[in-house]
Amino acid sequence: MITIHEIHTQYDSLKNTQKAVDSQMAAISALVSGASRLVFTGCGSSYTLAKSGALMAQLRLDKPAVALPTGDMLLHLETYRPLLEGAVLITLTRSGETSEVVRTVEDMRKQGISFTLLTVTCVCDSTLSRMSDLAVELPWAFDESVCQTRTVTTLYFFCAYAIAKLCGDAALRADLIKTIEQGDGYMARIEPTIQAAAALPWTHAVVLGDAELSGLCDEGALTFKEICQLPSNYYHLLDVRHGPMVLIGKETLVIAVLSDRANKLELDLVRDLLRNGATVIAYSDLPLEMPGVISISFGEALQTPARGIPAIAVCQLISYYKSFATGANPDQPDGLSPWITLS
Repeated sequence: MITIHEIHTQYDSLKNTQKAVDSQMAAISALVSGASRLVFTGCGSSYTLAKSGALMAQLRLDKPAVALPTGDMLLHLETYRPLLEGAVLITLTRSGETSEVVRTVEDMRKQGISFTLLTVTCVCDSTLSRMSDLAVELPWAFDESVCQTRTVTTLYFFCAYAIAKLCGDAALRADLIKTIEQGDGYMARIEPTIQAAAALPWTHAVVLGDAELSGLCDEGALTFKEICQLPSNYYHLLDVRHGPMVLIGKETLVIAVLSDRANKLELDLVRDLLRNGATVIAYSDLPLEMPGVISISFGEALQTPARGIPAIAVCQLISYYKSFATGANPDQPDGLSPWITLS
């Protein structure tokens, strides 16, 4: 299976990405520093990562930042003109060929919108790279499988690591590097627990997470739809109480990415999920001891953006191992293309 190889090799991809960002940091900084605002964009998985990237930038760079789905922009470009004028448009893309993104950039130029284009892609010499003011090319991250795993983690890491360098946050950089250095050991440690959880009789999944992880956790939910082809949803942690809780029961897997294993509001939520009969995997940086919970932990405290690296691996691994039970082919699922071309 290609998918599991790509999941297992993602930390090598992150090492190479760290070096690439370091080598291009002067150019990235020059582009971003003069921007009136940052607009992150992408389609599908890339859009979920754009949401995390935009929130990280908004919180840490003291600069307006927003995430927009590229298909929405393509259909409603005039509506979004006030956000796009004078912005740095940051496109996150596996292929650099997704037609919504290429056509949107073309239409922005035809309509005289003034913007600067930064493309982050997992191939070399793509259409979008050639259209860009600056292209960061990460070919080691390219997923041959239709379903994205290594690509997702790498594009997310790019956003977190580049922003940490732009704002001079040495502690966040150190945490991100720590997730790389300990990644293979972490993966080997959690994989047997994940395999056992995948064999349990749940039929749909819910992923919960907050703050800069919200977009990445949304991507975590998408992995279930694509890789094992089971229904899934994403919610903010406490927001799941406002309606979705009524649908969580004994056939639900809930992956809750906790900000603090001692946070009473988060722990009360986990207890209520268990009372509803759900299978609950609680990711926390340090081990959580709670009866009935499947606890997954990195082993050290991490800042929120860095926490996303070990957390997304949980979603990727369990959806992969669940595909054995559902009969889905994670490498080439029916009805899904690696990137979309509009006619």
